Amino acid sequence: MNQRTPNLHPVDKAVNFLVEIQTALCGAPNISDLMEETVQQLRRVPGTIAAWIYQRDERGTFSTVHSWLAPANGCEPIPDEELSQFLHQRWIAAHGADSSSEDFGYPFVPPGYPSHTITPMLLAGEMIGAVAVARRDGEIYPYEVADIGAIATVAAMTAQSLQILVLRARLMEQEEMADVDHLRREIGRALHDGIVQDLAYLNLKLELLVRQLESQAPELADSAVQIQSQVNGSITSMRSMISDLRRRQHPAPGITAQLRDIAIHIPDYIPREIDHDRQGMELAPEIERAVIGIVRESIQNIRKHAVASDVRVQVQLEDDELLVTVADDGVGFDSGMPVAREGHFGMEQMRELAEDMGGSLLVESVPGSGTRVHARIPLVEAQSDR
Repeated sequence: MNQRTPNLHPVDKAVNFLVEIQTALCGAPNISDLMEETVQQLRRVPGTIAAWIYQRDERGTFSTVHSWLAPANGCEPIPDEELSQFLHQRWIAAHGADSSSEDFGYPFVPPGYPSHTITPMLLAGEMIGAVAVARRDGEIYPYEVADIGAIATVAAMTAQSLQILVLRARLMEQEEMADVDHLRREIGRALHDGIVQDLAYLNLKLELLVRQLESQAPELADSAVQIQSQVNGSITSMRSMISDLRRRQHPAPGITAQLRDIAIHIPDYIPREIDHDRQGMELAPEIERAVIGIVRESIQNIRKHAVASDVRVQVQLEDDELLVTVADDGVGFDSGMPVAREGHFGMEQMRELAEDMGGSLLVESVPGSGTRVHARIPLVEAQSDR
């Protein structure tokens, strides 16, 4: 006998909605996932047909960093420059003599855009960005009060989650660097107090020996001088090594380590394989960023849409090109049809990443037979000082 879910009071539904928003946004593991989760939560607000996330830079300029558009809605975003003006004018007005600065954080409909609603993202009173949404027939049927509350909650939780992710990343970096720096200082101290002191004592003894040989066995003095010169060279090399050890280092993680970090986000019940046949090879930073970006977006699509039981990531070198393949055995889709934004978000970004590097992207998929993303990127190896 089927059990029916009891009908919830509208107030309970609104509360549950806000709790779900907080849970989803607080659980985002990284900034990319947070941006995607933010637009996903904004999509849930009834009537919403588009959503944009804007970031504010140190000059106060706003720029779009993430967006979603429902298919065939014809909705145009507010230009970045115009949105910046709206927010700055509202900021000035909210801090006037007859106004309250608390009013600034509330969602508002900008003049000339009756279907759009803008909500500033604030941290400790500082504006770090904004979210904007568009409602179908918003000029006739504006958002209800509960929907405005949900949009404001998404903006506030996104700002807080963003701060947590940034602070967490900084803390992990500091902890890692603190451990490494401590170990390097310990090794440097041990070398200085041990081997370098022994070599210095040996050098002093050799100097005394050279003086004795010059008067008692001149034929051996030259050999002793050569030995002393080698010991002096070793002391200089050791001191240079100790200086390097004491200097703070900031090694960048290799591409293999980054690929494995991305694979962590594949659910544990899905077998995965990371095949990188050029481990240790240094790539130009822009090539490395493109590869990581393509793999990350592919894994996100697999995790959200593919219902896969197996995932394979392969990075291979063929002639002067780097071949990147991400394959799954999930539900697939008709690759001959236009890709729906809501179903495979990020496909265009992956193609842009490959094409910006002079490469190409091919997506092969058949319903029921999984999906394969192939990227070809001309190889540029990083120049290293050797």
